[in-house]
Amino acid sequence: MILVTSAAGNTGRVIVKQLVEAGLDVLATDINPKVKDLPGIKEAMVGDLTQLNFIDELMQKADQVVYIPPLFSAEEALIGKRMADKAVEHDVAHFVFVSVIHPILTTLLQHTAKRDVEEYLIYKGMSSDFSYTILQPMHYMHNFNPQAVAESGAYSIFYNVDTKVGYVATEDVAEVIASVLADPKKHNKATYELVGTQPYSPNDLVSIFNQLTGNKATATYMEVEAFLDMIHAEDLYFREGFKQLAYSYSTWGLDGNSNVLALLLGHQPTSFEEYVKAHLA
Repeated sequence: MILVTSAAGNTGRVIVKQLVEAGLDVLATDINPKVKDLPGIKEAMVGDLTQLNFIDELMQKADQVVYIPPLFSAEEALIGKRMADKAVEHDVAHFVFVSVIHPILTTLLQHTAKRDVEEYLIYKGMSSDFSYTILQPMHYMHNFNPQAVAESGAYSIFYNVDTKVGYVATEDVAEVIASVLADPKKHNKATYELVGTQPYSPNDLVSIFNQLTGNKATATYMEVEAFLDMIHAEDLYFREGFKQLAYSYSTWGLDGNSNVLALLLGHQPTSFEEYVKAHLA
């Protein structure tokens, strides 16, 4: 049984779908009860990963783990470390950590938390021969919703519309995860950067979208505080994480190299153009 955490989220749903389509038994878990509605899964468990007994219950049923951390949780690093501890305790065969590109960037809360978990996994692997793979995805393409942009005529974003960020298709990440789980010995103790595209600014994305669709959408900047209020984000850590994200992206952007992802996939990563066409079909 393959345990997938945060399975009801944008990333988790795509990964679960890939694993189910590969004929694998999936135990999906999330704090969101909608995890029970994921098609094709073997089992769903609703619960909070900050609860130690719940992690124990999950690991008792898992042969392999795909750990997707909760989004902007102040306890993210603690959860990741405990997940690793319990995976070792319950003799889990392989542990895939879905981290983030460049976790050494100290201007981003969600990066530094994952950096701490990566370090812990490396030490754990050396001390107990723990089998793991660390995946470091770039910014996900699903953060640009082609259907929403088509309907509204605008792509509202909380960072500078001219700074450039690389992207990766969630489906490509899911394909890599399925390959890793199929041959864990080959990927044991590996760390892979998963970058799909060259960096694009929000203006670039909208320009490509318009070229493909004939629309006249625009990229519009929204103050991060207004964005957080719009999505009813009340948690202080969540808000601070988003503020740091907005500042870091506006100041430097985010990029990387797609060679590793292409090598793992055995083909070129999904382009932004292909992503838009697929999600408007």
